[in-house]
Order: sequence, then structure tokens, then C-alpha cells
Amino acid sequence: MSTRTIPLPLPLTMDILVVADSAEVLADLKALTLATGHKVKSLQSGSEALAYVLANEPDLMLLDLQCPELDGFEFMRRLRLIHDVRLLQVIMITPTQGDDQAILALQSGADDCLRRPVNAALLDAKLLQISGMLSLRSRLVRLAQRQLDIIDNITDAVITLDLNGNVEDMNSRAHELFDHRPHFDHALPWNGGDCQKLLGVPLTELLTQRECSVHRVDGSVLVVDVSYKEWREQGGVRYTLVLRDLTERRAVELMQNEFLATVSHELRTPLTAVLGSLGLLAGGAAGTLPAPAMQLTAVAQRNGKRLSRLIDDILDLTKIRSDQFVLHLRQQPVGPLLQEALAASQAYASSLNVQLAADGISDHGDTELRLDTDRFLQVMANLLSNAIKHSPAGEVVRLRLMVKASMLHISVTDRGPGIDAAFRSQLFKQFSKGEGGDRGGQPNSGMGLYISRLLVERMGGEIAADPAVAQQSGGATFSVTLPLAHRSTLRALAA
Repeated sequence: MSTRTIPLPLPLTMDILVVADSAEVLADLKALTLATGHKVKSLQSGSEALAYVLANEPDLMLLDLQCPELDGFEFMRRLRLIHDVRLLQVIMITPTQGDDQAILALQSGADDCLRRPVNAALLDAKLLQISGMLSLRSRLVRLAQRQLDIIDNITDAVITLDLNGNVEDMNSRAHELFDHRPHFDHALPWNGGDCQKLLGVPLTELLTQRECSVHRVDGSVLVVDVSYKEWREQGGVRYTLVLRDLTERRAVELMQNEFLATVSHELRTPLTAVLGSLGLLAGGAAGTLPAPAMQLTAVAQRNGKRLSRLIDDILDLTKIRSDQFVLHLRQQPVGPLLQEALAASQAYASSLNVQLAADGISDHGDTELRLDTDRFLQVMANLLSNAIKHSPAGEVVRLRLMVKASMLHISVTDRGPGIDAAFRSQLFKQFSKGEGGDRGGQPNSGMGLYISRLLVERMGGEIAADPAVAQQSGGATFSVTLPLAHRSTLRALAA
């Protein structure tokens, strides 16, 4: 992995202010400084120099300690009281005798000292060093400002917490949504306490839940999507959270679901009448139909049933994605449910000359799960019908049942063409349709696996496509993993 590096800064041309009460000392210092290639401004008054610093912000000062009007010590005391010029570099020029004044100069806030007469080579070396340091500092300040601007222009709330959940920093969007202070400075970190005081949610909940309800400034509750990264600074753990407002997304989803539900219900009524009429025609209620008419009626019936299944999928999808969707979970053995699923798929398998087989039901069929019976059978029917539809005539679709640790694994394997590697990532997304015909009159709406995934996840499990079988035998295996119910877990662990 390549890493980006910041090139070393080039020395910059500095604006240097030279201050000395003595005209002779001032002239010597100015000449030496100009010889180094920097811009120079000279003044003979300490008070004038202080006013100049406030107005012009030079990079460096050469200050003669012995200014009778405002000596170097007093000048430094006043200068360091001014917040905006605390970073101004000051080199104090002291008399030749002794080190006492140099020590006092440094203690008063000077950054360095030179003795009179100033050595030209030494001055040039110090200015070169300071110039490089200022160039680096300028680059770091620009970089820091750039990062602040980027973070503050993110439309999601970004909050950084320490290991204990105390807020260390947050961007402008987070201030707008969650800062409870009547007045605040967006550029300053929020030091009002931990995240629970700010958001009404403890750190553990923020780190363990994908969605959270947090409190806004106006007292309203906001549902947010939570993502975070853990990182370290000087050995301490930090968490940077991104909170995305889900209000607009939820409103769009609600409108979408209401629209789909309304359209589905409006389509079902006339479709039921159409299918009923077609059934009566096919049954001879209007007299015996000629063969061509019977063929057209059969085509209409097949497509009507296809549309009916699509409507059922849409209604299921809107129910599952709504807040009103409720699973009726109860603890029950899985074996009878799997036998029922196999029996329900037998007629379809026979029509395509495909056999159904099961392994492990006799060994693990009494294993108990907390399931919604109808929804579990819906998932199994989808997996079995897909496997049957993609199996060549004469092949076997095999259902396997295994118990590992505290989980039960149900797999459905076919010997069909397998899953295209490019399509694998799309398998469990809505409206995803892979290659393959509508063999046996069972067209693919592109929502069966998506609905199955939602149902399995609602029951606390996972659904996946196993790539191993496709590589070895040219088929495909879909597996459902569900947690064992309490009594079965104890029995499995004790075995």
C-alpha cells in the first residue's frame, strides 16, 4: 500500500521588523538582515513597534533589549498578552557582557538571543532555520484548516468521542442539530460533557446499534443511521461517529410503500375478476372453446397468475418494510416444517422431472427454533422452487439439516448452471434477476430472495449463497442459518 508524503518545506522570504533605540545599532541590524534576502522594516520606538505588530503581523522581530522608551522585557510582557501575536518569533539582541540578561530575555518570552555585535553568519543560519520552521507551520495551518473545512461541509453530523464517551470535537452540522448551548462558536470543540448529555444516548448504544434515536436542540427526537471508526491518538482510543438523518429517507420509503400497497390492492380486484372469468371460459362455462381459443386462454391464465404472484411479492415487501410488520414467533421443532415445505414443492418438482431428497431431518428434526411458521415456509418454498426451476430434468434437489454449536443450518442444493460470479453480490437485493429461463412456468420477479433475506433476518438468522458447490459440481447451494431455541441449545451442547 502506497503512502502519501508531505515534501519538506522550502524556506520562505520573511517580513522582519528590526527595533532598536540606537540609530547605530538599528542601522547595523538592518544591514545584516537585508543581506540575508528578507524584507525589513526598522523602527526606533518600542511603542511604535507594538502598534506595527498589531497592524501588520510580521514574521519575526529583532528587538534590542536596551530600548529606554520601552525596554525588551516590558515589550515582551505586553506582546505576549495579545493572543493574536503569540506565534510571532522574537530574537532579543542583548549586550555583550554576561548571560544574566540573555536568561531573563528568554524567561520573558523571547524565542532566541543574539549578542552585540551580531555575527552575520550566525544571524543568517538562525534566520534560515526560522524561515523553514515558519514555512512548515504555514503548511500545517493550511492543511488543518482544509481538514476543518472539509469536515464542516459534510452534511452528516460528525462527532469524535474519547474512550469514556466524552465529546472532543464535532462538525458544524452536529452543532446545528445537537448543541444545547444558547450561544456557541462552531470553531471550538464542545466541552459540555459526555455524549449522553449531548445526544441522550450512551456510548455503548451508539457503538452497538445501527440506528439510534437521539435528541435535537429543540427537544425533538431524531432517528439516525450510526457508523463509526475506532482510532488511536497518543495511546488513547477515540471514536469518530457519523450520524445520518433518516427523516427524509423514511418519509420517501413510507410514500413508496403506501404507493405500492395502494397500486397492488387496486390491481388485485380486477385481476381476480379476470382470472375468474378465464377459469370459467377454460372450464366450458360459455361452451366448448375451439383449440386456438383454449391456447390463448391458457396463455392469459399463465400471465395472470404471474402478475398475481408479482402483486403478492409487492404486498409482502411493503408489509415487511413497514413498522407495522409483526412476526408471530413461537418455539417449535423444525422437522415437521421442512417436511411440509418438501411436500408443498413435490408437485412442481414432479412436473419438471426433478427429485427431492432430504438429509439430517431424522437426526435433527426435533431441534427447536423460534419461528413464524408461515414466513419460514415462505422462505423454504422460495429456495426449493428456485432450485427446482434451475435443475436439469432427472437431477436431485437436496435439502440438508445440520446443527453446529448453537446454530441450525438448512441448505438447499441443486445441480443447475450455478451462480454467475458477477451476479453473486446482487443475489439478495430487490429486483435482481440473474440469467436463466422461466422453466416450468415459474418466472422470476427479482424479489423472492430479497424478501427471503428480510424474513430470515427478522427471525434472527442469516441467508447466504455458498460458492463452493458451484465450483465443484456446477450447481448452487443456498443456506439459512438460525439460532437454536433455548431448550434445544442446552440439549445440543449436552450431547
